[in-house]
Amino acid sequence: MDDLIRKLTKDLGVTRDQARGGVVALLRAGQQNMARPDFEQFVADIPGADKLLRTAPAQSTLSTLAGGLGSLLGGRSGGAGRWAGLAASFTELGIDLDTAKRFGPIVIEYVRQHGGENLVGKIRAALKI
Repeated sequence: MDDLIRKLTKDLGVTRDQARGGVVALLRAGQQNMARPDFEQFVADIPGADKLLRTAPAQSTLSTLAGGLGSLLGGRSGGAGRWAGLAASFTELGIDLDTAKRFGPIVIEYVRQHGGENLVGKIRAALKI
């Protein structure tokens, strides 16, 4: 996972803490939107994902509330909840939304390299990207 964090800091110009926080936000969104066995397999197959989630601080109240409000507006299937929560998480990290949108392709490529196309399909479906 350290190589992903380094790539994000280099390619996006974010700090190490911002890169870690952004990856955690994406992983949490995946966790909320994947079947539990699929997410457990995902975390097992992606080096360092389990440790990153275990050591991450608790999700903030703002991110949780934003996700809940988005769910009320669009429900899980519409994706509004996950994007509202993600936007709040990235904003709290001091990452503008244009930069936040660039996290996805880098993380997807990392998943492809370490977990293969099957996991890419699952995380894309979970994140609606």
